[in-house]
Amino acid sequence: MEQLIESARQLGRKIAAHERTVLLNKAQKAVNEDSEAGGLIEEYQQQAEKIRKLEQEQKPIEVEDKHKLKEIEQKISINDKLKELTRRQVDFVEMMQKVKQAIDNQLQVMD
Repeated sequence: MEQLIESARQLGRKIAAHERTVLLNKAQKAVNEDSEAGGLIEEYQQQAEKIRKLEQEQKPIEVEDKHKLKEIEQKISINDKLKELTRRQVDFVEMMQKVKQAIDNQLQVMD
């Protein structure tokens, strides 16, 4: 089993060093260092949470709340650093899905 764990560690190191991971980390750092981008994310999370709570409590959601969420989403969609982060997240997730699929394929061979 230790050999299997070591193989997992090696895979983890390879994933961490992969270009997609490096670019994702770079994009995340750029967003973290940008107060406007960080503020948009925080504002979005707060508004989305407010709407989620209202839905959960089966209370009416005001049109103003929906408009505010859409407005924040629009601001996020035009922020270059957030667009880059989203693009890099998609690339990373695609890579990880392919890694998982490769592992799953090998497990199916054993059936």
